[in-house]
Parts: sequence; structure tokens; C-alpha cells
Amino acid sequence: MRILPTLEEFFLAHGVAVMAPRVVLPFHRRIFDALTLWLLGDLPDGRRNMAICMPPRHGKTFIARDLVSWGLACFPDSEWIYTSCSAKLAVTQTMAIKGTVSADWYRRAFPYVGVLPGEGRQDQFSTPSGGSVYGVGVGGTITGFGAGKKRPEFGGGIVIDDPIQAKDAYSMAVRERCNAWYTQTLYSRRNRDTTPVLLIMQRLHEQDLVGYLMEREPDLWHILHIPVRDESGTMLWPETFGKESAARMETMDPFAFSAQYMQRPTPPGGAMIKTDWIQQYASPPGTLHTLLFVMDTALKTSERNDYSVLSLWGFDGVSVYLLDVERGKWEAPDLLTVAVAFLARHRPRRPSPLRLRGVLIEDKASGTGLIQSLRRDETLRDMPIIPVQRGTDKVSRVNDVLPFIRAGRLRVPESAPWLAAYLGELAAFSPAMTHKHDDQVDVTCDALNEFLQAGGGVSRGMDLS
Repeated sequence: MRILPTLEEFFLAHGVAVMAPRVVLPFHRRIFDALTLWLLGDLPDGRRNMAICMPPRHGKTFIARDLVSWGLACFPDSEWIYTSCSAKLAVTQTMAIKGTVSADWYRRAFPYVGVLPGEGRQDQFSTPSGGSVYGVGVGGTITGFGAGKKRPEFGGGIVIDDPIQAKDAYSMAVRERCNAWYTQTLYSRRNRDTTPVLLIMQRLHEQDLVGYLMEREPDLWHILHIPVRDESGTMLWPETFGKESAARMETMDPFAFSAQYMQRPTPPGGAMIKTDWIQQYASPPGTLHTLLFVMDTALKTSERNDYSVLSLWGFDGVSVYLLDVERGKWEAPDLLTVAVAFLARHRPRRPSPLRLRGVLIEDKASGTGLIQSLRRDETLRDMPIIPVQRGTDKVSRVNDVLPFIRAGRLRVPESAPWLAAYLGELAAFSPAMTHKHDDQVDVTCDALNEFLQAGGGVSRGMDLS
């Protein structure tokens, strides 16, 4: 009978063998114990799958790779699928596992495992006992490969290591592709219904893969939450991520800190935009040098649809000032009438020291018709009507301009009939898209992007002097 090391012993021995000693802290031991139960099929409540939610740079990938190497030592014929956010990363980790299994120290400790020679592939390897490891990126093809043996005891599993990148967390399309690939492709690669799945990742969004699975099959998953800071304020691994770093990140990006580090995808209050970041002004400053109209049009006028929004913005070279907003639900002919009147009311009269940048309108659906109609209007023939193509999703656009809002470069009047609705909508905007409306968020992103990221208000427009 073979006497095998525990996963913790294996993890430490691996570090010694490669002359890179590893640290094992109490939270690591929690993970090792949970992974041992996962492999033995003894998770609480009879659940077979497990998700470990933990912060970045706390040993996640080392643990995932060593789990597979240790699992092959325990069951040399076990069959594994290792997947990550990209094919390159998944192959790199598969080759790292193969390097471990091929290493002298491993072969001395577990001579019965081994690696079959001459396969000539980087994305997979096999053992003489019939075991295998196959690496594939999210979205990749897995035809011909499976995980697990058709037997009651453990025969292998699926390991999912960070299925999406943090930079893609705000993209609904990326999240949906990842979740659909898991459901439609990866999950069907289990060779037995009880083949376990391990998902180890940092939380990124309410509808990341952990959130998606907990919503659809909560009875199948044991969730291990490991926040970077406990309720008493003690840091998980202060040498890696200390209190000062946590406080700085929590201030700079509360959403990312709450999701990636605290494993709560929605921060307290649920908002990306804090209204106390937004500065107020008593009257527009005399230093304004550029004006900009931004319009966002709704496709339909029913109660559930967004509003159409007409807005006027000013820029003084540093901050962006929201000067006026008109918001309503108008059919196309009425929308044109209201838009022409709004432009006429706020258009600077010549001569003026102000530069008129133009009228930004999203070139989509009813916005396309409004662009065409305004360009045909003789009273507006010298006013630049600028079509806008919004190439990214709403959350990504908000995230792009969030540093400017946080820095106090968005300013609104101290009093206006539309102000409460405007601030309320910005405060309610959620990365999970649970808010009711975001039309005023859209025009805000367009204005901040145009002034602060697309030329500073001087690269185009109409001189009114």
C-alpha cells in the first residue's frame, strides 16, 4: 500500500524541490482541506463541484496546478481537463503540470506515474496508466477529450482557473460566451455524471461564471469564499496585499476591490458612480471655452423603455460642466421638434468667445433618423452634427470615464429641476445592469469621452468669434 503525502505536504515539497520555498498560511490550509474533500467526493451536503473565490496573487494557480499533479500521484490513471481564460495560458499551465510530473523529484517520489513520450503536443500529455491532462482555453474545442473515469471512485476532474480576465469583466458579450461555453461544451466532457468540476477564480461580476452557476444550479456547488480582509480588518496575506494597498484600491475603484478582493461583486450600495465624487457649481464659470450638445434617443416610448435625453455641456480645459438637460419620451416627429428647439435655445449667438464643438448623437435606430433630419434643417446647416458609434458595452464606457468622475472633473449645478433625476440615475447604475434607466449615463460618458479623452475640446468644432 502506497503512503501518499497530503496536498499541503505535496505543495511544500514541490517548493523545496524547485528551490522556491512556498508559504502556507491558514487560508491555504482551508483550500487544501476543501480540495482533498473535493477529490474524495466528501464535500458538504453531497455536492460534487466546488468554486473557490479568492483574491489575485494569493497562490491560486500554483494550487490548481499542484492539485492536478498530486491527483495523478493519487490516481495515476485519472483524466483531467485544465482550462483558463485563453488557450495560451491553459497550454502554459498544462506544460507546467507536465514539467512537474516529469521532474526528477516527482519521478523519485511517484515512479508509477510517468509521462508517455513522443506525443508531440503541448496542450496534452498522458501517463502509462491511462491518465491524461488536456489544456484548453475558454471557447476552445475539446472534441475527443474527456475528464474522469466511469467508476465510483475518483477518476479525474475538470479544473477551471480564472475563466475570464479582469479587463473583460464589464463585457456582457465576453461573460455570456464564457458561461455558454461552460454549459454547452465543457460540462459535456465529463465521462461520468459524478466527475467533479473545480472552479477557482477571483469574483469579477455578479454574472461571472460563479454567479451564473449559483443562480442556475446552486444545489450542485460548494462555494468557498476567501476575502482579502476579514470582518475585524485583518488582511489575508499582508505581505502580499496589506491594509494601505487595500484602502487605496477601495478608494480608487470600489467595484474592483469589492469584487476581486472581497469576493462581493457588488460593493455596499451597489453603485459604480458615487454622487459625492460629482462637484457642484453655483453658476457656469467665465472660463468655459467650448460647448457640446449630446443627445441619446430611445427606440420606443413605452413605460419600460429608456428616455430620450438632450444635454448641453461646457468645458474649461480641466472640468466638464453639465449645463442643461431635457428628458422625455417622444415619438420621432415630436423628438425632432424638441431637439431643434433645444438647440435653438442654447446655441451661442455670434460673435462669441465660445467654440461650439457640435451635436453628438448615437448613430443607431431613432438616432440615425434624428441625425438625418437635423442635417436637413436649414437653420442648423452650419452646426456640426456628429454621429457617434458606441463600440463597447455600457459598463465598459462607464469604467473608462470613472477616473475623471472620481477626480471631481464632472460638475453639475447646485440647483436644477432635472438634477435629482440625473444624480439618481448615475447613483443607481449597476455593473449587473439591474438599474431601470441609463440614458443620462450614456450622454455623460459621451461628453466626458469627447472632452477628456478625444482631444480636450479643441480638436474640432465651430468657431463663433
